[in-house]
Amino acid sequence: MLFLFVPYYNEPTKEFLESIENSTVKFGGDTYANRLIYRDRKRAGIYWTKSVNDFYDYVKSCRGVNPSDVVAICNSDISFNSDLIEEGMKVKEGEVYIPEGIRIDWSEKSFLTSDYMADTFAGRCFFMTYGDFKRSGGFSKFLPHYLSDYDFGIKMLKKLRPVIMTNKIKHSHHSQVTGFNMISVNNPIFWTMFLLRHFNLYTLINIGKAWYDALFRH
Repeated sequence: MLFLFVPYYNEPTKEFLESIENSTVKFGGDTYANRLIYRDRKRAGIYWTKSVNDFYDYVKSCRGVNPSDVVAICNSDISFNSDLIEEGMKVKEGEVYIPEGIRIDWSEKSFLTSDYMADTFAGRCFFMTYGDFKRSGGFSKFLPHYLSDYDFGIKMLKKLRPVIMTNKIKHSHHSQVTGFNMISVNNPIFWTMFLLRHFNLYTLINIGKAWYDALFRH
């Protein structure tokens, strides 16, 4: 069985809905059927991280679910081939299936898409077993979407083996908020928290870069 969670703020894109409709994996309302779970973040007035942690709490509360069943999170602005979900459901305990890996270059404070190696993964699409997800601890409650998913990916790849899927996704690019806004992609307060959580040789240099970028480049 599959639990596929889709947190959205704006309505899911036409391309996403068509990808779900055309998927070789179907969803139904039966107790033992694959479950497609939507969460309208705009109506609920919550951020992405809060919505996925609510889903995590829901997964933990489920009873009688096989630990080998599959949990997936999928953003509503992506599109994919019809067999992506079917491929993702092949995930086994100790693995995480991701359509694209992310290679971190700490020396440049950058996150690059990688088809051969992954230090983390973006939260826009991933698959893992119910048992592994239940043990994951959920996402950071103190980091916004653009950092909480990287943070979660770093944490999970210390426990799970990444399998970069042959099936790729396409995702929409949105204009990014800057400055000290709560959802800003360069908010130095959140960057400082994130970098200190993953301390390394470049941490202090990167904290300086984060504050310089926020104060002088935007």
